[in-house]
Amino acid sequence: MSDPSATGLSSRWTLPRSVIALAGGFFVLCLIVQIWRLVSLSATYDQALFLQELWSTAQGRPFESSLSSVLSGPVKVGGELPRIDYLHLGQHANALTLSVAPLLFLFGSWALPLVQVSALTAAGLVLWRVASRRLPESLATRITAAYYLSGAVIGPALENFHDLIWLPLLGFLVVEALLENRRRQLIIAALLLLLVREDSGLVLFSLGLWGLVRRPDVRWMSAGLMLMAFCWVLLITGWIQPAVDSSLSDRFLQEKFGHLIKGASGGTFALMLSMLSQPLALLQAIVSPPGSTLGFLLALSLPLLFIPMLSVDALLLMAVPLFIALVSQGRSALSVTLRYVLALVPGLYLGAVLWWQAHPTVWSRRWIRRCWTGALTLGLLLTLVGNPHRSLSALVPDSFSPWVHVPPADMLDRRAAALEAVAMVPNQASVSADTPLLPLLAQRDVAVRFPKHIQYRDRDGEPQSVDWVVAFPGFYSPLAPVFDLEHNTQRSIRRELKKLSESGDYQLVHCRQGTVVLQRKVDDPASTLNRAGSARICPWLN
Repeated sequence: MSDPSATGLSSRWTLPRSVIALAGGFFVLCLIVQIWRLVSLSATYDQALFLQELWSTAQGRPFESSLSSVLSGPVKVGGELPRIDYLHLGQHANALTLSVAPLLFLFGSWALPLVQVSALTAAGLVLWRVASRRLPESLATRITAAYYLSGAVIGPALENFHDLIWLPLLGFLVVEALLENRRRQLIIAALLLLLVREDSGLVLFSLGLWGLVRRPDVRWMSAGLMLMAFCWVLLITGWIQPAVDSSLSDRFLQEKFGHLIKGASGGTFALMLSMLSQPLALLQAIVSPPGSTLGFLLALSLPLLFIPMLSVDALLLMAVPLFIALVSQGRSALSVTLRYVLALVPGLYLGAVLWWQAHPTVWSRRWIRRCWTGALTLGLLLTLVGNPHRSLSALVPDSFSPWVHVPPADMLDRRAAALEAVAMVPNQASVSADTPLLPLLAQRDVAVRFPKHIQYRDRDGEPQSVDWVVAFPGFYSPLAPVFDLEHNTQRSIRRELKKLSESGDYQLVHCRQGTVVLQRKVDDPASTLNRAGSARICPWLN
């Protein structure tokens, strides 16, 4: 029903203290953790990539990022050098995220976590508004609590900055507009949702599908949303992005759907045809692996007492994003705490709201409320113990058996060592740095990831070597004995540092507390190179 007053409940939007406490607690705690991530060098590559993209946008060069070029199809698949003038648009059409760029003038790199946490907090308040107009206050509060305490929201709030932070907020606004026939809000929210990323059109398509099937009063508007979303996805992925580079077809579609699209790479249309031509393979991809698929669905709906698994509205609202998640391959496809799950959040929670609206008497049963409290507690506990994105490593060990824990004091010591090393690099000098240091060095034209890259192409397309190499092999020492990734990364860094030092092209200028700085040799005898110690006194070069 489009009129909330028909339920007998108030249409006014008031925030009870419990909701204010939930939203305020979520905002403050997540922002503190995000600040600690930056301070403790826990932020990684994507944080640096988006910071550089937004910094370039603020300088008048939208989408530009050499760090994004490192991940592009021509570089990762074709073996090309990263480009200084590469446009991230080739990978993701995240136009809405570029609106954050002016905040860098006010808050610097701190603008990113501020926007990230604010957007997800605001989405919970819109969810409360929708729920409170249709459900008793206590039930609406419980659903809002499930949002703020779920791994599907906490995880994306605590990871690197990303361009999917807008999906819950805009998804809630679109469905609210359909429920209450607010055309102006619908148009604005739908257009903004399309500007999140090229694949956000899949979210809008599902919301329109729900309106078409379940809301007779807004069927024409819902059909319009579906048509707009379909055309937008084909336009961006079939024309605009391929005009920038081949990353979408050569890398991203192959990584996620390579098991469904065989042979030469193709775009979105080729993927759709491939899926339709092999229905049995598609069905197998949806249910495989069965244990992980079931676990993913249960973990998603646990904070809502599994109600979304009973809700037709929830199924329709998240139909296409859920389909994409289930057929995708790779470790990120079925992870509840990674950012990709935000595409499911609008349908997950609003589907639960609509189910409870249709079954109001169930809430009166005391055992239901007790079970829900237990489910919320269990879900939150599993999320925190899981230490999503190692954001809670100051409190939660990285490994329980064997025990691996880096104390906060040691993390601050590592930061001090990193700042000392980074301070040696001039503000706009080209630099290659390993992952923990990149967020400290991203606000410049040329930054690439060490040890994979020390060369790039300038704006004229000419190959150049970076002026500085900054590495932190000691950063990985506490984890290297236990984790293969850290062990192999540290070994690769040491090998490349030694190779560069012995080549004669770079010379050691700093080696202290696990950090190493190399500068490209120049002819100036007064260069800082003459202040360098011998490579023989640096253990990381031996």
